[in-house]
Amino acid sequence: MPTKQSSIPQALPDLPSSVGTPWSAEVVQAHRGLHSAYRTSRAALNLDKSDPIRLGHHLHHATTYMVSIAEVLGLKESNPLPLAYIREIGQAIGMLVGGLREALAESTAMFVFSVWFVTII
Repeated sequence: MPTKQSSIPQALPDLPSSVGTPWSAEVVQAHRGLHSAYRTSRAALNLDKSDPIRLGHHLHHATTYMVSIAEVLGLKESNPLPLAYIREIGQAIGMLVGGLREALAESTAMFVFSVWFVTII
């Protein structure tokens, strides 16, 4: 049975081809940073023994940094990126956040259970 995590894209989509002028350095740099942060947080979901602190860090990073950058990239006044591309990024980040929340809840429950079990023995 596929897990929720398996449906999370492995990486963000590449920047679409620009029409006319190339993407600004700011757009390219923001995309690179966002892409790198996404890959790192996505990889944390695949660690066999992820701990709640690590997952919490990645969840916080995704809900603050990644969401903020995606919102800035979506501002039409300063950026001509296609709306479909911005939506695709937003959906991927949303799925990642959901996966991180789920993994954090499971990891925390396992940690609490193991601490409880050790204290009663």
